[in-house]
Amino acid sequence: MQTLVGTLLNGRYRLDAQIGAGGMSTVYRAFDTTLERPVAIKLLHREIADDGSQIERFRREARAVAQLSHPHIVTVIDAGEDDSRPYIVFEHVEGETLKTRIKRMGRLPIDEAVAYAIEIARALECAHQNQIVHRDVKPQNVLIDAEGRAKVTDFGIAHSLDQEGLTADGRVLGTTDYVSPEQALGHPVTGQSDVYSLGIVLWEMLTGEVPFKGENQVAVAMKHVREALPDVQARRPEVSSSLAAVIDRATAKHLERRYASVHELIADLEDVLALETARAGGSTGEATSVIRTISPRARRRLPFRMRHPGWLALIGLVAVGAAAAVIVAASRQTHSGTGTVGAATRSTAT
Repeated sequence: MQTLVGTLLNGRYRLDAQIGAGGMSTVYRAFDTTLERPVAIKLLHREIADDGSQIERFRREARAVAQLSHPHIVTVIDAGEDDSRPYIVFEHVEGETLKTRIKRMGRLPIDEAVAYAIEIARALECAHQNQIVHRDVKPQNVLIDAEGRAKVTDFGIAHSLDQEGLTADGRVLGTTDYVSPEQALGHPVTGQSDVYSLGIVLWEMLTGEVPFKGENQVAVAMKHVREALPDVQARRPEVSSSLAAVIDRATAKHLERRYASVHELIADLEDVLALETARAGGSTGEATSVIRTISPRARRRLPFRMRHPGWLALIGLVAVGAAAAVIVAASRQTHSGTGTVGAATRSTAT
């Protein structure tokens, strides 16, 4: 494929380096020469750009995602076309993908994995409230920024599964490592499909690998349909029963057994994070930031010292102040007593 690095889109966006590619688009690190800032650009492949229905879907969904504003969603800045090829401009996120992080670290710390799942789930909840289903939740579509926060990108803009199931126009769409059973079968995609995929992502964060492997993407997809998810506790015994139960419910094959909404999943994940933090006696990494944002109901599962760190500091100051007061009082009393003894001694000597 001919490289487009160095190309200037619409006389404004300079493509500096290719940083990702999928079945329908390529992502570039770019530079906005007008506002003089780095950006990321997703450019639709030429062969896809010749499909009028795909172009319209690309435009429609780009407009919809541009309305989303959330700290854990990569912001859409602009959209346009250059030489009849549509592109989307995103904020540039300095960091790495969650997939890269998993490959680099292997199994993530349990509390950190849960914290990332909460941040991803909150981003999905925002999208679902705006009638947008991601359709392709996977670690490759989650960026970890310089501060350690998770930011979700690629909200179905160029990856979608339609009523034909695994293929559209003869093409296999994307990875099926995280595909929900209903997606694999070509059934309607809802927010529960995103819940399933997030459950698989959490399983991978905890174990360091995807649950199903096969000769090809279709074989993997059929395992999501037919085979039980491997026991996460068998792969990592220190995972609590509470966390394992959340994963089991999130990845239930049948919709009636799965979380009905990502909101329900968030509530249980916050409970689990509080329990894991209490059990460990503290939190690590991004979990330290997320634990401050969980609901009051979940916070009640934390020990008092973690729920009210300010009170501990205040108690410490009061204790120091009281100790200082006692020392001062004792010093004054000793000073006064010494004077009396001295006077008495002088009187006796006289």
